[in-house]
Amino acid sequence: MAIIDALSTGEELTATECAELTGLSPSATAYHLKFLERYGLAEPAPVRKDGRERPWRSPDRRTQVELDTSTPAGAAATTAVGLAFLDSSRAIAEEFIAAGSKEPEEWRDATALANTDLWLTVEEVGKVTDALAAALDPYRGRALADRPEGSRRVRVMNLVSPRRKR
Repeated sequence: MAIIDALSTGEELTATECAELTGLSPSATAYHLKFLERYGLAEPAPVRKDGRERPWRSPDRRTQVELDTSTPAGAAATTAVGLAFLDSSRAIAEEFIAAGSKEPEEWRDATALANTDLWLTVEEVGKVTDALAAALDPYRGRALADRPEGSRRVRVMNLVSPRRKR
């Protein structure tokens, strides 16, 4: 999750740089990067000028995880990844909320915490999900040089989740 999170910023990182973030060895991190590549969550970036460093990047700054739940192992993996994904986003929000008064007022005012329960069909859920993703598209893909003055990394989490039938 740390690697996915780091690459989602638009940065291009080598296995060694990712190892520093995760506490793993560069060879273990390279294994994880190849695994993430298999599932479309990482891809090789152009080789750096010296020709020796081989960075990785996110193919899409939107982290969307779709795993196979057709087997017990796949269902367990889906649950673990989904919960880790939620925990990561929750931790970011908790840290900001806890810091509250230490943050500049304009950033406190810009923060949105809201939810809405709707009655939707499966088709409508797809439309809502697509519309939320489309609203974010103009802001994806900003390279370091393209980031506006005064911008800061912001987590936007789209969670469209049916309630369990009881």
